Amino acid sequence: MGGPADLTGLRRDRRRMVGLSLLQLVVPAIVGAQVVPNRAALYLYPSDVTDARALWVNPAGSGRFEEASLHLDLTVGEPGAAGRLRQLTLGLSSRGLSFGYQRDVFDAGARGHTYRIGYAVGRAGLAAGFATALYRGGTSSSGWDLGILYDWRPSLSLGGVIENVGRPSVRGTTLPVTYVPSATLRLFDARAAVSADGRFTSGGVLGYAFGLRSGLGATTRAPVGLLVRLDTDRALRRAGLALGVSLGSQDLGGIVATAPGDADRIDALDLYGVSTRRFTRTRAVRD
Repeated sequence: MGGPADLTGLRRDRRRMVGLSLLQLVVPAIVGAQVVPNRAALYLYPSDVTDARALWVNPAGSGRFEEASLHLDLTVGEPGAAGRLRQLTLGLSSRGLSFGYQRDVFDAGARGHTYRIGYAVGRAGLAAGFATALYRGGTSSSGWDLGILYDWRPSLSLGGVIENVGRPSVRGTTLPVTYVPSATLRLFDARAAVSADGRFTSGGVLGYAFGLRSGLGATTRAPVGLLVRLDTDRALRRAGLALGVSLGSQDLGGIVATAPGDADRIDALDLYGVSTRRFTRTRAVRD
C-alpha cells in the first residue's frame, strides 16, 4: 500500500484530470462563440434576398437584378441597461459586384473583422455568384461561398449556398463546409412570401428555418413590412425566433429582434438601413 505521499499525488492527478476535462468542454464553447454569423443571415433566406445583404446570405442574389445598393446594420446584444454594440456591418453592391465589412465585439474585449468580396451574374431568371471572406482579428484565414438563385416560376424561387469552401479556421475553430438549400413562395401578387431553408454538413442536419414576410400599403409612399422567422434544430425543436418590422421601399429602414429557443427574452436587436436603386436600360432612338 502507498503512503500519505502517494495518496496526495493521486488526489493531485485527479484534480488535474478534472481541470483538463473542464477546459476541453469550456474552451471550444468560448472559441466557437467568436465565430459569429452575419445578422442578415438570421432573418433572410438564400432564395429571397437581392440587395447588398445578399453578400452575407447568398452571393447570387446580387445578380438577380441590375441595381446598386448600400447597407448599414447595427446589432445591440442584451438590449437595455446592459446592452452593448455587438456587430457592425457595412456593405455596398453595384451591378453584381459587392463589398462588405463586419466587425464583431466579444465579451473579453477582443474584436473580430470580416472582409467580404463577391460577384454575381444573372440571366433569364437564373443567377450565380461567389464570395470570398477574409477573417482578421486574432486570426488570419479565408474561405469561399458559392451561391445560385433561380426564379422557377413568377411565384416560386429556389436558391442554395455552399458555405465555407476551403474550411477556414477562425480563432481556433474550423468552419465546416455547409449546404443551405432554400425556397420562397410568393402569395397575393407578391404582397406576402413564405420561405424555408435547411443547413447540412457532411455530419448530418444542423437545423431548419421557416419564415413569413408580408407588406402593407405597397402603393403608398411609406410601405410597412413585417417578418417572422422560426429556427429549429434537426428534430424540429424551436431554437430561435426573429420578429421584424420595416418602413420604406427603395430607402428602407427596419428593426429585427431575436430571441433564443425558449423566447423568454430578447437577446439581440438589429437596426438596419438599405438603400437600393435599380438601373433601367434605355434604347438609342434613331432619327
